[in-house]
Amino acid sequence: MCQTPDWSIGDKYLRENAPELAPLIAKYAPCPLKARPLEEYFSILLTGIIAQQLPPEVSQELMQKLEKLTGKPISPQAVLQLTTEELLAIGLKQQKIDYVQSLAQAVACGTIDMSKFAEMTDSQITKQLLNVRGLGQWTIEMFLLLGLCRTDVVPSADYIFKKELQQLLHLPDLPKRGVINKVTEPWRPWRSLLVWYLWQHANDK
Repeated sequence: MCQTPDWSIGDKYLRENAPELAPLIAKYAPCPLKARPLEEYFSILLTGIIAQQLPPEVSQELMQKLEKLTGKPISPQAVLQLTTEELLAIGLKQQKIDYVQSLAQAVACGTIDMSKFAEMTDSQITKQLLNVRGLGQWTIEMFLLLGLCRTDVVPSADYIFKKELQQLLHLPDLPKRGVINKVTEPWRPWRSLLVWYLWQHANDK
């Protein structure tokens, strides 16, 4: 299992290197994010797949229905024991079913060994997970940040983060990946905290 970082070290670093974040740190610290246990990794990624292009309440309902069929936390073996008809019956579309089964198969057969994530870099995990149908960059970045609590995740596909960053730095346009990487470079290796604080600010508004 990945260890939860000492976010207070990151707060100190950002106060010294990103004075524009000081008001947000003062208002929202400490960051409460904790690394999730290994047995929840599969469910977190599964939730990411199911939640794509769906309202939060719909994806939550689908996950609850799936948990009733498989037990909690959901295991890849339990998913693979379900028929396509059973998955259709709870409201999943065929494409999502293909993605869910693809992830379950990859984990069950060891193509993806989640027990090794703690010793892997973010880029190594990302490269491995991108081979699974249905797992895109945004879903993987959310997993790295919210599931594994990696300290330097920059979700450049996340609209809320990009919009808040644009306003924070008074950028003329909504920043793209290249611009985001450039303007956030001074805050490495604690950019996950930057993201979290901007999310809190967006929620308040």
